[in-house]
Amino acid sequence: MFSQKQNKLSSKKVESSDDEEELKELQHLNRNENRKQRKSGGFQSMGLSNPVFKGVMFKGYKVPTPIQRKTIPMIMDKKDVVAMARTGSGKTGAFVIPMLERLKTHNPTGARAVILSPTRELALQTYKFAKELGKFTKLKFTLILGGDKIEDQFAALHENPDVIIATPGRFMHVLSEMNLKLLKVEYVVFDEADRLFEMGFQEQLGEILQRLPENRQTLLFSATLPKMLVEFASAGLNSPELIRLDVDTKLPDLLKLFFFECRSDDKVCVLLYLLHHIIKSSEPTVIFAATKHHVEYLNMVLTKAGYKCSISYSSLDPIARNINVDRFRNRRTNIFIVTDLAARGIDIPLLVNVINFNFPAKPKLFLHRVGRVARAGNSGNAYSIVCADEKAYVLDLHMFLGRTINFVKESDAVNNNVADNLYGLVPQSAIDEEDRLKTWNETVDFKNMLKVTSNAYKHYLKTRNPSSSESIKRMKAMSNEKLGYHPLFARLFSHLKFFH
Repeated sequence: MFSQKQNKLSSKKVESSDDEEELKELQHLNRNENRKQRKSGGFQSMGLSNPVFKGVMFKGYKVPTPIQRKTIPMIMDKKDVVAMARTGSGKTGAFVIPMLERLKTHNPTGARAVILSPTRELALQTYKFAKELGKFTKLKFTLILGGDKIEDQFAALHENPDVIIATPGRFMHVLSEMNLKLLKVEYVVFDEADRLFEMGFQEQLGEILQRLPENRQTLLFSATLPKMLVEFASAGLNSPELIRLDVDTKLPDLLKLFFFECRSDDKVCVLLYLLHHIIKSSEPTVIFAATKHHVEYLNMVLTKAGYKCSISYSSLDPIARNINVDRFRNRRTNIFIVTDLAARGIDIPLLVNVINFNFPAKPKLFLHRVGRVARAGNSGNAYSIVCADEKAYVLDLHMFLGRTINFVKESDAVNNNVADNLYGLVPQSAIDEEDRLKTWNETVDFKNMLKVTSNAYKHYLKTRNPSSSESIKRMKAMSNEKLGYHPLFARLFSHLKFFH
């Protein structure tokens, strides 16, 4: 009798065990199916909770960008990720959306997520973006930046925010002063990680990592992946998934490139001509200059010419930088003159034009600059004003992109339908049209600023990376070929049969 009961119990246990295994297998299949759906569909198929999904819709996002489609499912599966994507690819949403989904609502036990940014501007932008996206989640966010009152930051941290968005230097300072433990942190993001290293934050990042729990999820977003960063990822991340989206050699599809050659002294006249005749006054335009002194000088010139400008460079007062960025973003100014501090990170919606007043020495820097134009299905333009000592860098860029540069030949007929990626001369008549500059440069203020800018450029040339030997050889070989005028200046010589 006892034996029969035992057999029945044993039989039930086996059946129960089989049912559990079957249930587990079914759940596993469902999870895989959901993951496939998440990878292939829009935001609605990612399994987002209602508050997060409402935030995404509130921001007006309909379809995930490629980087979001690839990373969000992996991040929601709690994997460590190293993601490489260019500026304007939607990478901020790629780490903010899964963070909101993971944290869900406010928890007073302490910070559970940390996002580290290389600059004040990027951190502030991420903070605003996360708050807007997390509008319906009741999560608390705080911002820890150098240049702000440290007492206010102490107070903000005592309120136990869920998410800390910070620059590494000030964050490490605050951690040390408060002897703050990060025991509850489960989600860490290193945004623009290559820039974090370029700016010398390696030591602070290492110290911050030491304070974090080992069972955290760590994400690293970067435009490039230098050796130092690979070593950092190996030490700080747990078997990370690498996601790469043609970051190095791809330009936006709807971006048009224009290259104009002129004498170095004529660059400002060419810039004035572009703004006066080619670029519409209503179009948001960013001008990249070599040094802060160039930024200040160009600001003087364009202000004198009647343009309203914003400016930004690394040593500008942080409050002034924020004011300038906001003025440009809110369209109170349509021209933003910057050094490469702003080449990455600052989000400027619907930017139409980028002007390289000084051509960048590195192809990747060119990509970072122009990567902010022609986003989200909009077209855009990148104008480069090139002098003799920069020509080899243009050749470097095209070798890097694997594209052929189209030099305008002297015998080419005038064509008002300007083709993309043409390199041509600026007619003297375009420079002569802006002869007002000569008068301005005779005044004391302009003379002094010109002298400072000239000295700064000499120092810049000494520190600039050399162009490749192959490009220098090509440039010398081409020196005997006669270059034609760029067709963008066709109005000045439309009566002629040939460019030059």
